[in-house]
Amino acid sequence: MTETDSIHLLQITDTHLYADPGGRLKGVRTDRSLSAVIDQVLATAPPFEFVLSTGDLVHDDSDAAYDRFRGHLQRLGRPVFCLPGNHDEVEKLRRHLNDETFHCNRSLRVGPWLLVFLDSSLPGSAGGHLAESELDALDRSIRGHDARHVLICVHHHPRPLGSAWLDTMVIDNGDELLRRAVRHGRVRGILCGHIHQEYDAELQGMRLLGSPSTCIQFLPGSDDFALDPAPPGWRWLRLQPDGSIDTGVVRLPAPTDVLDPDAEYG
Repeated sequence: MTETDSIHLLQITDTHLYADPGGRLKGVRTDRSLSAVIDQVLATAPPFEFVLSTGDLVHDDSDAAYDRFRGHLQRLGRPVFCLPGNHDEVEKLRRHLNDETFHCNRSLRVGPWLLVFLDSSLPGSAGGHLAESELDALDRSIRGHDARHVLICVHHHPRPLGSAWLDTMVIDNGDELLRRAVRHGRVRGILCGHIHQEYDAELQGMRLLGSPSTCIQFLPGSDDFALDPAPPGWRWLRLQPDGSIDTGVVRLPAPTDVLDPDAEYG
């Protein structure tokens, strides 16, 4: 990888796997829907260098679910960089997903880009928070590299989306993250999971990106919890040498299961 190459990667997020491969989230068998997404990636995605999985890898915090996640993502034959979400237990995730294929790095330098991975999970809470140690690690990572461009990856969204129920779980000190990102002057984007919907906005020259889940989708702009019948999906990104980000969302042709809005979320 040279300073003039574009970097091709995928985001596969919020897989919500269970110990039981038949486990359902709001009616959707999350193992089945992830398998369908992986099938689609293998059949249609252009070549890519690595995968970002931005949290909520499992739903029940079980060893078996992490093992199943490993089995699915190994099919892609590329390195996978993993972040914890509010449904993950950080130490368990790191035990299962930290080897030659699966990584829990603090940062990754590739060509002219630096990717910085932050942990916004808060034990016992569905919402997000960045400890001072995480914010300091962001500063150190950026200052410690001469990369021209930076992409920050984190589970929770850093600012409200306009969806009242979901915005109760925004990173509660997201303004500080955004302030530091702007101050550094090299951050070109912030990529999150958690929101189970496509999101693409711009703030002071930075792209703010969120992506669909591989299982259920949340209805954009809803004040109360509501599901979107849109199919599961994933995001592709091309990080360009000039600092621009080409990106798009791809969805399955149809849902893999019938939604059950009345089922418990867990």
